[in-house]
Amino acid sequence: MMNTVMIVSEIDDVDRLGSLKQYFDVVDDFRITVLYISDPQEGLCLDAGTHAHYILPDAELVFKQELEEHVSHVFLHWLDRVKFRHEVGNRSVVIDRVIREEHADIVAVCRNRCDEDLLASLGTHRVLFDDTRLDLPLATSQP
Repeated sequence: MMNTVMIVSEIDDVDRLGSLKQYFDVVDDFRITVLYISDPQEGLCLDAGTHAHYILPDAELVFKQELEEHVSHVFLHWLDRVKFRHEVGNRSVVIDRVIREEHADIVAVCRNRCDEDLLASLGTHRVLFDDTRLDLPLATSQP
């Protein structure tokens, strides 16, 4: 199985990273987890323990819902192989945890949306997409 974690911050990121669709026809066991991370500072933390619970502002919840619906639209023909995951927390901690939980082989991210030092520290392959064009093919794969 080839597992990819696709990190998104904006609805446009889904379109930019949507070029991953080409791999569904080539790789039978290709799977994508679309990850959106909310800033914990935007919400109210109810329990700061291991499994913290947050109350987020309505605007953040509406945006998350719009993002999830857009993912469903872009990957409509492959919904059985794509899942949307919303997390709240420190980006580096959440990304590291989700990569481990999803057994990710590759992390896909728009070039200007994530700190490259953070990505380099994750110990997995990453594919960076140019943020300036919507239909760019895969950029360089970096270990």
